[in-house]
Amino acid sequence: MLIPLKTAWRKLLKDLVVYFREIQVTYDVRAKAVQRMSSVINATNGPPELLRQGGINDAINVLRNFNRIALTEANRAKEIEEDVIGQLNLLRNDLNQKIREIKGLSGDFKNSVERERDNSRRMVESLGGALRAAEHDPVGASGKGDPFILRLGVDRQVEKQIDEENYLHRVCERAIKRVITTNLSQPGLPQS
Repeated sequence: MLIPLKTAWRKLLKDLVVYFREIQVTYDVRAKAVQRMSSVINATNGPPELLRQGGINDAINVLRNFNRIALTEANRAKEIEEDVIGQLNLLRNDLNQKIREIKGLSGDFKNSVERERDNSRRMVESLGGALRAAEHDPVGASGKGDPFILRLGVDRQVEKQIDEENYLHRVCERAIKRVITTNLSQPGLPQS
């Protein structure tokens, strides 16, 4: 049950990484275009005969300031890569680790609880049928259909079911202790 859920989360994180990578590529392309435009405008000098203030040179200065601001905005690709995509990848790697841990523990959970429950249900139904038959025909309730013999079989089957459920309970306790111990021993986690 946990593995499909964690796998779905991992896929969602992968899709988010792809989405933010596309945003990063867009910012990166924009940064390169703005860089080229900045190079052109910075290399442009007005002729000395033109007014230094209040003329075409003011337009060049406005374009230089615009390109400087646009370049700063376009350089957000690095921030997205370092902050957002990095954190999403860390989460994804953590999920991969948890999935491997769960798969490693899944062998411990192999049991026959369901089979034993099903056997118990069938035996109880057989006992109920034998008791009803014994009410109508007490002489016919003998051999395999004897309610006393069937009740002994139900008792043994219920014991087997309880043993299997107890085994599963012990395995779960050990697995939980192992996961808690593993998580507490990881570096970077606060120790109490």
